[in-house]
Amino acid sequence: MSRQPSQEIVAGSVVEFFESREILCGVCLATKTHRLTVLTEQNKEINLAQSRVIHVSSQTLNLKQSRDELIQKLVTIGALRKSLMRDVDIEEFWSLVEGEEEGFDPRDSAEFIFSDAITENHVAAAQRALLQDKTFFQFKDGKFYPRPQEKVEQRRLEIQREEEKEAQLEKGSQWLQSLWNRKTRTPSNTIEQWTSLIEDLKSFCLFNQESPSYAFIKELFKRANIPPLPQSAFRLLVRLGIWHENENLYLLEQNISPEFPKEVEDLANERAESAIVAQWDVNQRRDLRHLHTFTIDSAQTRDYDDALSLEVLENGLYQVGIHIADAAEFVTQGDPLDLDAQERASSIYLPDARISMLPTALSEGICSLCAGKDRLALSFLLKVDSEGALQGYEIVPSIVRVREQLTYQEANGKVSQEPYRTLHELAVKLKERRLARGAVILPLPEIQVYVSPMGMIQVSRYEKETPSQLLVSEWMIAANGAAATHLAAHGIPSIYRSQAECKPETDFTQSEHEIFRIYRQRRLFARAELNTTPGDHCSLGMSPYTTATSPIRRYSDLVVQRQLKHLMVSESPLYTETELSQLITKLGVMQAKISLIQRKWTRYWILKYMEQEDLQALNALVLDMNERFAHLLIPDFLIETNVPIQEKGRLQRGEMLRVKIERLNPREDILRVQLPDFAR
Repeated sequence: MSRQPSQEIVAGSVVEFFESREILCGVCLATKTHRLTVLTEQNKEINLAQSRVIHVSSQTLNLKQSRDELIQKLVTIGALRKSLMRDVDIEEFWSLVEGEEEGFDPRDSAEFIFSDAITENHVAAAQRALLQDKTFFQFKDGKFYPRPQEKVEQRRLEIQREEEKEAQLEKGSQWLQSLWNRKTRTPSNTIEQWTSLIEDLKSFCLFNQESPSYAFIKELFKRANIPPLPQSAFRLLVRLGIWHENENLYLLEQNISPEFPKEVEDLANERAESAIVAQWDVNQRRDLRHLHTFTIDSAQTRDYDDALSLEVLENGLYQVGIHIADAAEFVTQGDPLDLDAQERASSIYLPDARISMLPTALSEGICSLCAGKDRLALSFLLKVDSEGALQGYEIVPSIVRVREQLTYQEANGKVSQEPYRTLHELAVKLKERRLARGAVILPLPEIQVYVSPMGMIQVSRYEKETPSQLLVSEWMIAANGAAATHLAAHGIPSIYRSQAECKPETDFTQSEHEIFRIYRQRRLFARAELNTTPGDHCSLGMSPYTTATSPIRRYSDLVVQRQLKHLMVSESPLYTETELSQLITKLGVMQAKISLIQRKWTRYWILKYMEQEDLQALNALVLDMNERFAHLLIPDFLIETNVPIQEKGRLQRGEMLRVKIERLNPREDILRVQLPDFAR
């Protein structure tokens, strides 16, 4: 805060100016084109812009005196003015002039403040006091203007907050510095004192510059001599025991919690308990408990939402039952369970955790098609011939009892036995029919990553075209197709899935690795879309198509199931087209977030696995190149990375290389590799 004094500054003039927020006295030794050479009361000779001067005394000092004598006089002048400042009652002065629109220059102010004869020192002291005031006066164009009463109160609150913030910065930086420099954890009773700061650290770690706490934490870290990076906040929170080393920050960024609100949990328990004691009216449902019904899932599955059965009919026909858990019976549209499931959009399956869309009492309890338990289902009864041609279908509410709970591996061992053999043979026919309709099947192996409670990481690679995988996927596609056909035939809006034309590959780069062709072809496929009206699904070779076979795990499937059930009792839809359009938009946004979380967090654990196994080199397939980088696929883990290239001609698309791991940092998602030394 400064102004240009009207008085001419000559050699010997005593001047005042701000230096590091402190007002100092000095004597002008020389002037040159708006700049001054000044000797300060601190015995420093500085070059000062004339615009920085805030006060010039009419008195001058004799520059022929020694340097020590000049400094002593400056110190005396400064001390006198500080002494006079203590007599300045700014609030009293403000009370006298509050409401005046005209400002007061330093001399006018001094005449109001002091009762004795006014000297240069009184004027300078008054100016010093008013310049340091943060509450009562505003300084503008060399004058001091009294603030209105309401502005004074506002400034008092602002100053109080600033002082509180300064105290937080001072204390907080000391605490964080001590925490940063030691490895022992802080006692929990100490942590409780810093709840607000801890929340600021979380926000900064998750959102960086978009965090409301960004400026505060940056300043805090600067004072604590801590690198002002989100990783620093993460390290501190781990050290405090607030987060653990493998904290899933992607979930926290999206505010997704594995815990359910108490209201939702209680309602799920109530529904499950009432269903256990209820006597289901078999007259309202098809009793299919006599069928040999079985599930096929991964070994870790606990929420069984689909089961299969087979009946041999006359005339070479078969009735295949695809029995889907009737989640709609227990989750009512618009109730707290439903609204919470809508917000979650789907279950999330991660290497170290599973976050269900529905509470456990439903997802693993009364809704789940557990072996030996009577369960409500929506059964798709498809009548097919020996060539897999659909001869008719029924969709009925049912009661089922699963006889076998099989893993994919166990089902593969049974595929030579009945009824699994026939179901598999028919599934093969279904696939052939889809291919004949133009389906484009580009199967990628599945990489399963599992983290044990002890933190050990297992990575397994499974081919998706095993007999049991084919059996399940084809019959689920068939059931979903039947659901879409049924809804479309009755003109009912739903959440239909479609995919535009699958563009053929035009770059016929040769490679001995089939996965290269699959990856490049997949990139040409249009993204599948959700619509309220039916359409073609190119890669599946289905028209129309929807998904209704995972109502425990996907909210869109729950909606389709409700629409199907409502159609059975009414010709009008439960959901209007407008409601479905709004749902599609909402679910699309959330599903994109979930896909990102699953992809990023699986990659994190794969990189951790590379650390665990101390991998030094990897196989890498060249997917693409530009002038600077080669884009690589690591086939063993189905993850991608880029590597800089020096000589483009040395690499070929579709080529498999052995690359060396140069740097690995799972937390920062860094996988840096080196190409082979082609010069050797």
